[in-house]
Amino acid sequence: MHNLLYGIQVCDLTAQFPDAPFASASHTHPPEGIIGISLHHGGVEYHGTTLRDDLLYAKASYDWDLEHLGGYPYQLTASPSGRLFLTRRLDTWGCHTGGLNDRLLGICAMGDWRLETPPDAQLCALSLGLIALWRWRSSLLNVQGHRQWPNQATECPGQKLIEAIPKILTFAAHNANRYPG
Repeated sequence: MHNLLYGIQVCDLTAQFPDAPFASASHTHPPEGIIGISLHHGGVEYHGTTLRDDLLYAKASYDWDLEHLGGYPYQLTASPSGRLFLTRRLDTWGCHTGGLNDRLLGICAMGDWRLETPPDAQLCALSLGLIALWRWRSSLLNVQGHRQWPNQATECPGQKLIEAIPKILTFAAHNANRYPG
C-alpha cells in the first residue's frame, strides 16, 4: 500500500478504489498538457488521526465520488495527520474543476477548511503532493484554490485553506531538496 512517488512516500489507494469503467478509459492527459494544480477540500469536517480513520474517510468519499463523478476526482489527497494518498493515476483526469479537468491536476485536503485552518501536518503533506505533481509535470505549476480558477461557482477549498496556500508553497520550497525524486 505504501509506494514512493518521485521520492515521496504515499499510500496508494488506486487499486483499492478504481474508477468506474466509463470514467477514465479515454480521460488521460500527458504531462505537457497540464497548466496548473487545483487545490480542494473534502467539504466534510474531519480531524482523524489514525490510518484507519483516514481510510474510512477515504472510503466514504470514494463511495460518493464513484456514484456522482465516476471515481476519485483528485490525483492526491492529504489527511490532517499528514498522510498523503495517491487516489487517481497522475495521467488520468477526474471531475474536480469544471471545464478544466483535462488541464489541471487535483489535490484534496481531507476535511472542511472554510472556517478552520488545516493543521501544519496536512499543509506539509499537501506541499509534498505539490512536489510530486511538479516532478511528474517536470515544471513548477500554478497552484490555486478550486474557486480561484475561471468560472468556478464554489466555496471550495474553503477560505482558510486558500489563506494557507502561501504556507504550503513555503513548505514545498523548503522540502523540495529533501526528496531527490
